[in-house]
Amino acid sequence: MSGLDIEYDAEFDRHIVEFGENARSASEVIVYTVAEVSGEDPTALEPLGAVIDPDALDAIFSRSDRTDGSAVHLSFEYEGYDVTLFSHGRLTLSELE
Repeated sequence: MSGLDIEYDAEFDRHIVEFGENARSASEVIVYTVAEVSGEDPTALEPLGAVIDPDALDAIFSRSDRTDGSAVHLSFEYEGYDVTLFSHGRLTLSELE
């Protein structure tokens, strides 16, 4: 469905996606990962923009803009999951308890 390589880390009970080389934006990776993990159609999910500004998110995590070598990460809740993005191109997704 999503074309993303989603791994499951049983030790920490989370899903992981490496998206650094992915042609999709960070906001697209989030929506498609949540849809895949939850078994929902991406269009059935709450719009990401209701939770966080997707354009700002994409600007912060754009690989081409990260020339200063600084590390950034951001966490927020979306559709019953704790979503964490890292500037090195990793997304982790953990179900909220």
